[in-house]
Amino acid sequence: MDPHHLDIVRLAWSRELGLPDDALTDRPGRATRADPEADTLRFLDLRGTSAMVGPDWILRRAEPLSDRDLTEPATLLGLVQDRSVRCSGPLTLWFTSDYQEPATGRPPVVSDDRGHVRELETACPPDDVTEAHLSTRDRWFTILDDAQQPVSSAGYSEFQGFVADVAVLTAPLFRCRGLGTQAAGIATDDALDSGLIAQFRAPRDAPASCRLAARTGYRELGTYIEVTASRSTL
Repeated sequence: MDPHHLDIVRLAWSRELGLPDDALTDRPGRATRADPEADTLRFLDLRGTSAMVGPDWILRRAEPLSDRDLTEPATLLGLVQDRSVRCSGPLTLWFTSDYQEPATGRPPVVSDDRGHVRELETACPPDDVTEAHLSTRDRWFTILDDAQQPVSSAGYSEFQGFVADVAVLTAPLFRCRGLGTQAAGIATDDALDSGLIAQFRAPRDAPASCRLAARTGYRELGTYIEVTASRSTL
């Protein structure tokens, strides 16, 4: 990814975290923002720059730690071990601004019907459905088999106006056939056609998702993680 596109990604994430537009430019130090109303610490490490947003009491505890330490769930949970908390992530952040290589062979039948997405969701494990939340996205592209049944789908939502946040869901019986990569490529190219940079979030402990991102032409550039304290223990 060229420096201009990387700057756009940094701008999008700065706005997502409520930071100044230039908070994630190349400069030493970690950008921070205290939010007295928040109950969640959000940490981002993005291509050598980092940011941390959350309640002041967690920020003070996290300040001495390195960026690498803050991407470890055990470290974050240790910061708030005196509270009731839950940790989400870490997610690896993958990006691309390049179109996919032209596909060979017979093109798939692709549907833009939300009903096909919902039908696919009923065939997938609930955790996978929750992670992808495809049916709530702005656009989706669902590959149908010869019986017109949905087997894999990818969709995206705009993220701060500059980035397309892409997700993929494939029915368990049709995984490991390249269908997820194919669906992701279709959604990615559409996002690029719309003038957006494509982003893919993959759990760090999900190697299959990371391989899919890499096969689709994405490049890993960052990590995002958050920890939330229960309101009853604040």
